[in-house]
Amino acid sequence: MQANPNIKVVGEARDGAEAIEEAKKLKPDVIVLNVTMPVKNGFEAAREIKTIFPETAIVILSSHADQRFIEEAKKLGVRAYVAKSKATEALVRAVEAAIQSEDFVLID
Repeated sequence: MQANPNIKVVGEARDGAEAIEEAKKLKPDVIVLNVTMPVKNGFEAAREIKTIFPETAIVILSSHADQRFIEEAKKLGVRAYVAKSKATEALVRAVEAAIQSEDFVLID
C-alpha cells in the first residue's frame, strides 16, 4: 500500500459503539469501518455517525463482497466500499475518493 502523507490515522476502535464515541471526540474527515464488528456492526455505526456528522466520509472495509452489502452501504451514504482482500492495493485510494466525495467500490 502506497502511503499518502495527507492521510493521518487519528484513532482506532474495537467495535462499532467505540467507533461512534471516537467519532464524537475526534471528528475525523473519514472513518473506515468493518461491516462485521462487535456491539454495533459497521452499518449501525455508519448510520449513527452520518446522523451526527453528515459531512464525515465513511469507507467500509469488508470481507462481504455481496452486492446487497454494497447497496446497503450506499443507502447509508457510505462513499467507498473495499473488500478486505483488496485493502493493500485500494484502501488509500478509497479514502482519497471519499475525501473528494467520490464513490469508490473494489470487491474483486
